[in-house]
Amino acid sequence: MKARFLPLCLSIGLFSSQALADVTLTLDSCLQAHALNGQEKELAAGESLTLANGTHQLVVDCTANLGRSEDDTFPETSDAFVLLFEARDAELTLSAPVINTETQMERFNRQGNFRLVSSDGAAVSYQTDVLKKEGFQVFRDYPEELEAFNRTDSPAALRPYAPGLPAAVSNGAGPATHAGDAGAPDQETVRQMLRYWYLQADRETRNEWKNWIESSQ
Repeated sequence: MKARFLPLCLSIGLFSSQALADVTLTLDSCLQAHALNGQEKELAAGESLTLANGTHQLVVDCTANLGRSEDDTFPETSDAFVLLFEARDAELTLSAPVINTETQMERFNRQGNFRLVSSDGAAVSYQTDVLKKEGFQVFRDYPEELEAFNRTDSPAALRPYAPGLPAAVSNGAGPATHAGDAGAPDQETVRQMLRYWYLQADRETRNEWKNWIESSQ
């Protein structure tokens, strides 16, 4: 009995780990990531991350050594790009074109011509746009910038949705609604929704919300 039980446990464990590792995304060449689904996420070229099946929004840029020769180069970083894509049960690689000159960097900043491919070489569709920031750009608050970006009409904006509600994101950034006992809202879901909408609000709306809560107590 024990001899048969151990392989069964191993099989279940293997199946569970495979089920959890739905999508693997690897950054190639010069790329580095700074945010994932509205949260800070630092990832360097050559590193990988595991994602759930569904829609994801990634902020990346490319740092390349530009110059006329190997002895005369300087590092330059591209604009920050937002990529919106959907994937299921796949191993993906995201790469940028070869960038050795300022002209190639300028072209990349204009076109955002990334390659997102699966392990079998098939291209995966995505939407992309520049995450623009005026002025000095060394220190950036990507989650805050994405809040504003996602309120635009950019094709790379992450727009939450749900039947009967103005918003609930399918990839887990915005929780779906569930009913509790006797049709009452599940309080864990309520807490998640409150937190989600708070993070979506600007500072003025957050202050109004806080004042309303204090006056309602």
